[in-house]
Amino acid sequence: MFPCEKGRRRLGVVGIAVSLTLGAGACTGGTTGSAGGAASGGRALTMTAGAVTTWVRNFNIYSPASDKSPAPRLIFEPLVRVDYTKGAEIEPWLAKSFDWNDDGTELTFHLRSDVSWSDGQRFDADDVLFTLQLMLDKPELNLAGVSYKKVTKVDARTVKVSWDHPAYTELSSFGTGHLDIVPEHQWAGKDLKSWTNPEPVGTGPYTVGNFGSQQVTYRARDHYWGKPVAVPTIKIPAVLGDATQPKLLSGELDLATAAWTNADKEFVAKNPKTNLYRVYAQGGSTALYFNNAVAPYNNVHVRRAISAAVDAGKMLALSNTGQAAANITGLDEQTYGDIIAEQYRGKINKQDVGLAKKELAASGYQVKDGKLVKDGKSYPLELKFIQEYANWQAFARGFADQAGKSLGLAVKLSPVQSSSFDPEVNEGDFGMAFNYAGSGTGVYNAYSSMLDSKYAKPIGTNSNFNNTVRWRDPKTDELLDKLRRTDDTERIKKLSAELEKIVAEQVPLRPLFQTVWFVDINASRWRGWPEPGESGYVPHFINGPDFTMTLQNLKPAT
Repeated sequence: MFPCEKGRRRLGVVGIAVSLTLGAGACTGGTTGSAGGAASGGRALTMTAGAVTTWVRNFNIYSPASDKSPAPRLIFEPLVRVDYTKGAEIEPWLAKSFDWNDDGTELTFHLRSDVSWSDGQRFDADDVLFTLQLMLDKPELNLAGVSYKKVTKVDARTVKVSWDHPAYTELSSFGTGHLDIVPEHQWAGKDLKSWTNPEPVGTGPYTVGNFGSQQVTYRARDHYWGKPVAVPTIKIPAVLGDATQPKLLSGELDLATAAWTNADKEFVAKNPKTNLYRVYAQGGSTALYFNNAVAPYNNVHVRRAISAAVDAGKMLALSNTGQAAANITGLDEQTYGDIIAEQYRGKINKQDVGLAKKELAASGYQVKDGKLVKDGKSYPLELKFIQEYANWQAFARGFADQAGKSLGLAVKLSPVQSSSFDPEVNEGDFGMAFNYAGSGTGVYNAYSSMLDSKYAKPIGTNSNFNNTVRWRDPKTDELLDKLRRTDDTERIKKLSAELEKIVAEQVPLRPLFQTVWFVDINASRWRGWPEPGESGYVPHFINGPDFTMTLQNLKPAT
């Protein structure tokens, strides 16, 4: 682990954990290590990296294609690491240090001198300049949502990034897979819309070994700049979700990343020494979205009434996948425990039927035949959720049941295929929906993505995952503007407390369930897996540096 200051950014679409349910300032530091590949002989680790039938050979990480090769962050690396276990603290990675100017409009990265590409060429400022310039030259590649205006090479080991506004909040963008650094000498001149980069060159600890449509094999490379990985070979077979469970039980898989209902009984209890099911906090929540642009959800009392009518804990009990109920502020207590205001610590959404009825009366709406009625107009209630998520299906049934018993509401449950869910919800085609909210990338990013009016779109226009609830509030915007201009911890806490109050009391959305990375481990071949809340890193392939740290610290079980 490395000492570092905190950094935050506006949230783009950071990788979301696989949620398919089985069976139903200045900073210095860095990891150093000698040249050479992995130890442990010919041992392999076999893992999943998504539910697919076949793999496509496409290592162009900036390609618009939806079908890509698995786990590219074994090959490509970022400038910095985001520590999601500590509220988005930023640590050096390919950059050995970084620093801001006095007003937060210039960020300078000082690059490591001991890094080479896997083809032997040296890594330097030209590669960083090339990669970051792509976001300016080709805005369609800017999935990280960065807003810098200029990138300058200062010297062979120094790059300066410039904004026209304070940009402390964007530092964590440089730790996501959307800004992993690529080699200029290989990528320059390529048509990034069509090129598939079949022979990838990276700074990461692995290279491609064998590639087949049914399995991809990665080999630990020689002369990796960091501590050598302990796992010499990684195999990633194409596995559909329903096949993952038996393969974990049989030991065919060492690692998977999916929710598992009743894993304690169905998996862990079979062999508690080797069968590990763990959840790692992402920092956000699965929330009940209200469409604030349409009636009846544009009425705060209606939002409060519906929230008070249901109980997050009772819904979770219907599909026990391991996560906890979320803090009602939308900030996860494991990630932001030192930031959340005292009055909201430990606060989750609990059912209060008396309060629900009181708020409904204050709204001016009445319930008739299960619908909300006001001024002669009737409003049927509907909840959308992703059809493939079996746990969300169970939660939705529990939600409808509780709302019916508490207030007499008839909530229509509308499962939507994952391919259609995001377009529908982003365009405002919903009344209520279960969806992800917030993140572990800092308070500003979490709340900006939820509530910033600049992202609020008219119904029918794509919100691009930001402020999908279409919240418009001058006070919220004023607080967010102040928050993005500071990196002072105490001021961040003060501003956060005011935003927490808005979420908790105005209820533009209601956080219900903790958002986590699900990790399923059969430790019969490899031990030393990180413990949630103790190890400080997450063993999920989507978090490149964290996964590298995992692979550096594993040991053969026998």
